[in-house]
Amino acid sequence: MESIEVYLDKHLNLLEKARQAELQLSDDAVARVDPKLLSARGLACLNLTVSRLYTGLGGKTIVELVPDSALNTTARIPVHTLRTGDIVRIEEQPSGSAKKQAKQELRDKGLAGVVVRTTQQKIAVALNIDKQVNLDFPKRMWLIKIANDAPYKRMIQAVTDLRTKASKDLSSIISISFSLSKYIPPTEYPDADFQFLDDRLNDSQKQAIKFALKADNIALIHGPPGTGKTHTLIEIIRQLVAGGLKVLVCGPSNISVDNIADKLAAYRIPMVRVGHPARVLPTVLSSSLDYVIQTSDAGMLVKDIRKEMDEKLADVKKARNAGDRRRTWEDIRGLRKECKEREIRCTKEIMGTSKVVLSTLHGAGGRDVLGEKFDVIIIDEAGQALEAQCWIAMINATKCILAGDHLQLGPTVPRSEKDEFQELELSLFERLIKLHGPTVKKSLSVQYRMHQTIMDYPSNSLYGSSLIAAESVQSHLLSDLPDVEETEDTKEPLVFWDTQGGDFRERVPDDTDSSQKRSFQEESKSNPTEASLCNLHVRSLVKAGVRPSDIAVITPYNAQVTLLSETLKSDFPDLEIGSVDGFQGREKEAIVLSLVRSNEKREVGFLSDERRLNVAMTRPRRHLCVIGDSETVSRGSKYLKSWMGFLEENADLRYPDPSVLQS
Repeated sequence: MESIEVYLDKHLNLLEKARQAELQLSDDAVARVDPKLLSARGLACLNLTVSRLYTGLGGKTIVELVPDSALNTTARIPVHTLRTGDIVRIEEQPSGSAKKQAKQELRDKGLAGVVVRTTQQKIAVALNIDKQVNLDFPKRMWLIKIANDAPYKRMIQAVTDLRTKASKDLSSIISISFSLSKYIPPTEYPDADFQFLDDRLNDSQKQAIKFALKADNIALIHGPPGTGKTHTLIEIIRQLVAGGLKVLVCGPSNISVDNIADKLAAYRIPMVRVGHPARVLPTVLSSSLDYVIQTSDAGMLVKDIRKEMDEKLADVKKARNAGDRRRTWEDIRGLRKECKEREIRCTKEIMGTSKVVLSTLHGAGGRDVLGEKFDVIIIDEAGQALEAQCWIAMINATKCILAGDHLQLGPTVPRSEKDEFQELELSLFERLIKLHGPTVKKSLSVQYRMHQTIMDYPSNSLYGSSLIAAESVQSHLLSDLPDVEETEDTKEPLVFWDTQGGDFRERVPDDTDSSQKRSFQEESKSNPTEASLCNLHVRSLVKAGVRPSDIAVITPYNAQVTLLSETLKSDFPDLEIGSVDGFQGREKEAIVLSLVRSNEKREVGFLSDERRLNVAMTRPRRHLCVIGDSETVSRGSKYLKSWMGFLEENADLRYPDPSVLQS
């Protein structure tokens, strides 16, 4: 391996390039692409107006946006892909004939913020404002999803700090991570010397827990889909806290952290979830730092300050002249400063008394977490995290436990034609396995999610046939659910609608599209006839009694997500529709998977990524319906050919009639 200094210098260079690429993609989309096209791709919402302003958690100003009733008689927000926690900008909506300079002027006047909540009727955004701004919003506005380079800045700082440490005394974690010293696994750990707190653990989980607790510096837990990785981590956290240790729990995404916080809450361990309230799941909001501050004694004073800020915000809109508005904003700044000072004092007290602190890896570099000392760092979904993200939390650690699955989707960075960021996409989790082999990890083997038939292919193809379906799930079906009838769909765990034959062709931008439309859409494909077949299958399941909330329709392509949403969402608002990448770590009773690709050249694009397909086929519990063209897909790779062969042999194989779907 190259020297640690060379490796880190190369990493810093790539991180900066990735940051610039992320910003460029966002800027190009907003500056060059027509707003209607951005809206069609789900990246913007048009024709909005302000319904109200108020002060939210942390003293943040919230603006609530609703459809402009003059243009939208349904009073519903158009279909979009904006989610809670996304970074957005609110701008005055430009006219269709607006010039580039005019658009730029509107952008300069726009306000950035974080999506707090989305419903079919409204979108609430927490504004990022700390100075006087004009809150006399124009009548018609639009909301655009924008890039957020703050995580990249924090990663660059973490690697820079690591680069500095590389020339000094190295911790054992750093030394092992760069193969400067050999990894020494923990010694024997007999059951007789160990008392588990949870009596539901299986043998592989027990071995992984003892391995992690006994390790001196680094331990990896490999958790294939459905094997109870989170359940295992909860036991580890409880054991560490029982031993008097303070634990920092991190993950690359908010959902990965919230899943642990949600399950840990049942054990009444003093804990706090650090992060923007907009990005925290409602089920763990009571553990969030902002909420704990709000409900503390000192928080009562903060609440009074927020109430006064609300009154001042109302005064801003009533101000008759610029002088009154300026004075009111000075009052608001003073109140916000007092609010922050009181929150900082509360934060120090809460963090000091918490046995477990939970944060995203990005959040671990924030002021609230940096000031604390932790005995053990736990990183969940480490296979999805960029290595630089992990170092944000690990830079000063003495012991770290990483849990994840390097055979599912790894870290993602902006794509480029030269694929120059490929090195960044190797997670620290996978790199440690490559450096030190199986001695650095313990694997979980009993899965509690999938029917045996659904599990068999991923187990055999990627996990060395090591997965075992627990007795409770190995034969469960949709027809076993309450109030669900037994039909040709609900009694089948695996269905394959093979669309071979040329009648289900994918849709690509044609030559008559504008150049900006082609460039913006070139990586995203859709398949309208497959979308119709998804519609048919979902309706069949719902008619049999399956709840829409127990079903998800997923696909590798965002354009297909948008098309499916337009097709299904109005009739089934509780049905979840999303990308395969966005569904990692999730599960549903039934999954309908649209593969999209069908073309004469037999091109499959990033469908050939084994890890992406592994995620897709391991999300369901009782029913997986695959919709795709076997003639196209099987030509993509040996893995895809093998999968198509497995489906033909083991699934309920069906051939749709396109004339029925198009009628």
